[in-house]
Amino acid sequence: MVLVVTEGLLLYLTTEQVTALTRDLHTHARFRWWLTDLVSPFVLGFYNMWWDNELRHGNASLQFAPEEGERFFSRAGWHVVEFRSTMEEASRLNRNMPFGSLWQLIVRCSDKTVQKAYRKMSCFLLLERD
Repeated sequence: MVLVVTEGLLLYLTTEQVTALTRDLHTHARFRWWLTDLVSPFVLGFYNMWWDNELRHGNASLQFAPEEGERFFSRAGWHVVEFRSTMEEASRLNRNMPFGSLWQLIVRCSDKTVQKAYRKMSCFLLLERD
């Protein structure tokens, strides 16, 4: 069995390119597991505001952040085995991002809808082929 790792890649692809990749990977029976990262459209917008100038110099752009989040992969025969919030993992590993502790405090004081959205802003996914 093969584990495919695409951490740091999908963000640079179009939705059409990621759709093709999900289907291509699924056609290989030995490709059983897939580890990747994913960001929300909100985070993508923030990244683009922050890094647009630098990316443009390299003729690159950040593009992939599906509205349906991790459910995007199920259309091509992949299901989520494990979901890890980037922010929660950073905290667990004692590697908080700048202002990470402040964000966590704000989220803890928020309602469940905000807490759920926060967890899904940026994540790591372990997918398995159906």
